[in-house]
Amino acid sequence: MPAQFPLAKFKVELKLASSRLQFLQAKHNSLATKARRDIALLLEANKHASAEIRVEGIIREDLHVEAMEIVELYCELLCTRAGLIDQAQNDAGLGEAIHSVIYASSRIEVKELPRIRDMLGAKYGKELVKKAMSNEDGLVNERLLKKLSLDPPSKALVRMYLKEIAAAYSVDWVHDDSDDGKPSGGLGVLADVSPPAEVDEVEAESEEIEESEGSKEPEDAKEPESDDAQLPSPPTTMASLPSVPTSKNANNPATSANNPTPVVVRAKKPLSPVKKPLKKTPSPAKPESKQSATDDGTPSMDDLQRRFNALKGL
Repeated sequence: MPAQFPLAKFKVELKLASSRLQFLQAKHNSLATKARRDIALLLEANKHASAEIRVEGIIREDLHVEAMEIVELYCELLCTRAGLIDQAQNDAGLGEAIHSVIYASSRIEVKELPRIRDMLGAKYGKELVKKAMSNEDGLVNERLLKKLSLDPPSKALVRMYLKEIAAAYSVDWVHDDSDDGKPSGGLGVLADVSPPAEVDEVEAESEEIEESEGSKEPEDAKEPESDDAQLPSPPTTMASLPSVPTSKNANNPATSANNPTPVVVRAKKPLSPVKKPLKKTPSPAKPESKQSATDDGTPSMDDLQRRFNALKGL
């Protein structure tokens, strides 16, 4: 007797799968919004190659979100018709839903889907699960097959996405049809990198200026030579150098640059500092003798002084 189908647990797993699928859709949509903003900035900066590469990732994420929406609808359908699965007879209307959920269980990261697949395998057999995983019977939803396909998006779809993103963020972007987006492999024609005629004229003028400056250099170089010729040549031998005063002349005031070696006459006695003579009031001369006149009859100094004092008294 086959084991009884766990209907209650099956319905719980379907509800949990639906809730998780809704959460993942909201998460992917928020990330896609930020990615679109980044692509708009790349288009504004004229980085078209980087924008095309990133927009392919956005397209794949959008397709993945659409696939989760389809699986979510099938989970809700199976939860609603779970009573029919418990019956002995198979319902032909549930074949596409069962095959699609089993097919998506290994391609969408929702941990409840493998559990649902195992329950359906226990109910309908492992052979049905194997055929549903490879879509041998062709019962899997065609839209789900396209959304979960690993083929890269077409160029037309990429350009349409770029156009919509540029319009949504008001970016002035026009696709260049001449660029096929394929690498050239380094075999392109080399561009003409020769300098324009204006550059040649400027270089010719600069060469003429350098030549004229070079012709003036010998004349300018002669001028410092004439100035150096007027300067005295330095002595070549020690004999031509002036004699240096010794320690004997250090304290001599007569020593100078004009007379480097003065002749010094030393006194026998040490010199004493010169003192200024003091002014003294005249004092009357002492009489040398009591004679009033000299032997020749000339009056002496005492006689003349007495006469002068007598005249002052008059």
